[in-house]
Amino acid sequence: MQDPTEDKSWSFLIASPSHSGDFFEESVILLLQDSEDGAFGIALNKPSGKHLGDISDEFEGLEEIEIFSGGPVNETAIGIAVCAKNNTDELGGKFVFGAAPKDAIAELSKDPDARAAAFMGYCGWGAGQLKKEIEEGAWIVMNADMELVFDTPPEFLWRELVLREMPEFDALPPPETSPDLN
Repeated sequence: MQDPTEDKSWSFLIASPSHSGDFFEESVILLLQDSEDGAFGIALNKPSGKHLGDISDEFEGLEEIEIFSGGPVNETAIGIAVCAKNNTDELGGKFVFGAAPKDAIAELSKDPDARAAAFMGYCGWGAGQLKKEIEEGAWIVMNADMELVFDTPPEFLWRELVLREMPEFDALPPPETSPDLN
């Protein structure tokens, strides 16, 4: 767990198990920027059930990329993220958020293991707001582990991260899986 007073950019924010009733319940946020002016990030585990091809023809070549609800702010804006496992940096791979469609296609063609997702909206906090929420226990802060994002289905990501940081919550009920509609 990270020190709540330091810059938390490129960390995961995991909603506290006690958080309920709104968008952030069981959310995992990749915090992209944290500064004295505020913070913003994207929710990684809120699939919308749509793909880029479902919403516009401007995403030619990226039609099958899944769209996630990135957060409750500016929910009509779409940002494309590409994560490449083979290009190593401090995150265990290369992560680009806000990639132009042509850049996303180029990155995906360079690395056969790269993955991409689209996010509608984002999560945002004003100056001091996130720090206060962390101090109140609303968020668990941990180093971002992009390998885990690759290897864990979105519906299990929150639980996996909570149990890594707080194994005593193993008594939480597992997430319900939706029935097979076929």
